[in-house]
Amino acid sequence: MRISALALAVVLAAPLALSVAPAHANPFGGAKTGTEITQKQLDAIEVGKATQDQIREAFGAPTRREQLGDTQVWYYDFAHIKHFGKNVQESTVFEFGKDGKLKVKSKGAAPAKTGNPFMGG
Repeated sequence: MRISALALAVVLAAPLALSVAPAHANPFGGAKTGTEITQKQLDAIEVGKATQDQIREAFGAPTRREQLGDTQVWYYDFAHIKHFGKNVQESTVFEFGKDGKLKVKSKGAAPAKTGNPFMGG
């Protein structure tokens, strides 16, 4: 019985193709959007000392901004649509005084209505 070179190559390469996945591939990880700021990262930021420049350097540009009188509010939204388990949708909020220093920091659920049926709203 004679096996062609192509058939032999396919037979030998198939186990490698099935066993080697790209380093970034995670079939169970779901999809993530936005900027995730962990509670540990948030705890390390000092109110009254941190500046807008330091927050921007650490996390990039905010998802959205709002000006409320002398207070500028930055929102960092994050969503994780999971294949298994409960989805995550949250916002980390930083409020800065007119001097550019952090006055308030908080983290909580993002607005419930997104218009995205995959996010539950």
